[in-house]
Amino acid sequence: MRTLFLAIAFVVAVACSGPKAEGPATAPQVTELPKATPPSEGTPFHLVTPGPTIPAGHWRWTGRTIDEKSDPLPGVCVHIGPGDCQFNSVRTDDLGKWVIDFPQVDVQYVFHFVKDGYQTVDQIIETKGPGQFEVRLIPKN
Repeated sequence: MRTLFLAIAFVVAVACSGPKAEGPATAPQVTELPKATPPSEGTPFHLVTPGPTIPAGHWRWTGRTIDEKSDPLPGVCVHIGPGDCQFNSVRTDDLGKWVIDFPQVDVQYVFHFVKDGYQTVDQIIETKGPGQFEVRLIPKN
């Protein structure tokens, strides 16, 4: 215990013995960013879909998700890249439609279509202009 106390005292003494700065000493401010809080269970959460006008310098990609009977599949999470669906990820509407605006850059994206009770569909898209596609989700066995 005494050795630990001496080691801590030495570290503190060395840390405090550095050159003195001129002017008033100011401690660096550490600001913790607020964390996003998902809505409570049962709270309806609707994302604002992109407007009817495509922003300058963007390409619009749209699509529709359907089930095995070709009926619209609402509430499918559409997320891009690694990771999982988040509470603020794009979701399909009541007609199974989704919309995402991308900057006009030739990039390859990996779309993931996820819904509880259904097999996940991964689709690779290269954005060389606007586009659209339909995705069929199959129930898990």
